[in-house]
Amino acid sequence: MQHRRTVHLIAISALAAVATVMAPQVMADPVSTLTSAVDTVRSASQCQPLQSDPLVERAAQMATQQTSDYVSHRSAAVPFTDPMPALKTIGYTGKTALLVSGYGTSEADAVHGVLLEGRELIPTCSYTQYGVSATRDDGGFNLASLVLAAP
Repeated sequence: MQHRRTVHLIAISALAAVATVMAPQVMADPVSTLTSAVDTVRSASQCQPLQSDPLVERAAQMATQQTSDYVSHRSAAVPFTDPMPALKTIGYTGKTALLVSGYGTSEADAVHGVLLEGRELIPTCSYTQYGVSATRDDGGFNLASLVLAAP
């Protein structure tokens, strides 16, 4: 129970840091903000830092693009929720992976969504690799994706 409370407090601290960084309303790089927030949450755990992986990052980009296409009515295909088929298609040989998504009217809302959904997953030591993606949709909607993977 204490560990869960500590992780929750770290997630709140990461959100406060994101809000501070994003205060000017213009964000230079939403991917850097998301990466920093995920790293902050992970650093509060007893796990090794997550390692960025180009294939896992590509899967996160694919998830964000599929969601953007779906919400913008450019595609009728429902976005994937399990990143493993996409990862296998692009040559990833790891055992398992999961997708955490966030969205909102601002970049801060999208990052906040990822941190809330991933608050118990990010500090899971079995996940050692990750990839992130964040974008602003054509309709002004902000999307963020985090893929956690285990090789």
